[in-house]
Amino acid sequence: MQEPTVADMSIADEHFVVQSKTKVSAICKELSKHPTNAVLVKKNEEILGVVTAKDIFACMADGVNAAKIKVDKIMRTNIMTLDENTPISSALEIMSSQKPDSIVIIDSSNQYIGYFSAGDYREATRKLEAHQLMSVRLKRSRTAISKTVEEDEPVDDLLDLLLGDFEDEDEEEKDLPSI
Repeated sequence: MQEPTVADMSIADEHFVVQSKTKVSAICKELSKHPTNAVLVKKNEEILGVVTAKDIFACMADGVNAAKIKVDKIMRTNIMTLDENTPISSALEIMSSQKPDSIVIIDSSNQYIGYFSAGDYREATRKLEAHQLMSVRLKRSRTAISKTVEEDEPVDDLLDLLLGDFEDEDEEEKDLPSI
């Protein structure tokens, strides 16, 4: 069972991309509709930074006129780039250690294909946990099938074979009352 990758996440939402010389006032309308979105700032085809509504408010609180300033003057520039085939477990480990401002996903030809948002991070942790749980169950099923084949015992119930009885050996089986 192959682990999900960052490209398996919904990396095409929760953001939009603007050129570096775009005025902050030009992005405010879109941010007013979707205040949790990120604005990725690019020059030519390279993503240089990220701006959020919080960044705009901080700049305004410092007395800067948001109507006149360009996004490249207030963007945060700690941008991490991950290949689309990066396994989620590796990506989460890298993100937690490096704590980037933004995570940009690229394809095999180094072209931008998406943005890994905070929502994607939460979804990725759930997806990784589900993947790990399924991997453990699959391993247990393989072990149960192997034992059954080795012992050459007949299998009464296919479901019991696939799911197995994996209770701790210390626990005694409880007799359930018949109905």
